[in-house]
Amino acid sequence: MDNQEIQNEEIEINLAELFQVLKEHLHIIIISTLICAILVGAFTIFFVKKQYASTARIFPKPEVNEGIVDYSQINSNNSMTKNYVALLGGNNIQSKVAKELNVDTNVVSSALSISNETDTQIISISATTTDPQLSKKIVDTTVDVFTNEVKETLNINNITTVDDAKLQTLPVSPSVPKNIVIGGLVGAILSIGIIFIRFMLDNRLHTQEDVEKYLEIPNLGVIPYFED
Repeated sequence: MDNQEIQNEEIEINLAELFQVLKEHLHIIIISTLICAILVGAFTIFFVKKQYASTARIFPKPEVNEGIVDYSQINSNNSMTKNYVALLGGNNIQSKVAKELNVDTNVVSSALSISNETDTQIISISATTTDPQLSKKIVDTTVDVFTNEVKETLNINNITTVDDAKLQTLPVSPSVPKNIVIGGLVGAILSIGIIFIRFMLDNRLHTQEDVEKYLEIPNLGVIPYFED
């Protein structure tokens, strides 16, 4: 038997021993998984603040003259959509919203999320805070301030609200079930890791086979151990 075969045999034996050790400590792994899942779930429920989101959608409506849509304005709206998104995300609009609501500008900027829906001219305006009423107020005020701003500075009057912001009573985060699963996985991984490290660092001789392999001589007999 060459050295490569001996090494492969030792690896197989070690893996078999490792799986046996994990099997013997399965109850510890299960208990650790449950404890971590419960702790993370309790922490999420009692200590992590709930986040509430509110969303409105606006649309630069093209003009219709005698039943005919002005396609040149549609093309203009397409090119202007990115500009609208940039204006909504800019400090000018957000500082005016903050002033209207009597809050700090950082509160508005950290809460707001502006996006252009794919392949459309529709712009979504979302706000996420720990207060569902504040989230709705930020969205509503942002829409009003933006509509007035483009009307006064750009002479644009075709911004219409597709969907009004709703007061949401269900939080969007945190997800208790998701965090419980993550906590359980962390508990399982930690317990398995500790068991694995103890197994790798354990150089004691536990069985007759360990003695024979370590001394490389056959075992001629075993002295029994009797407790007093």
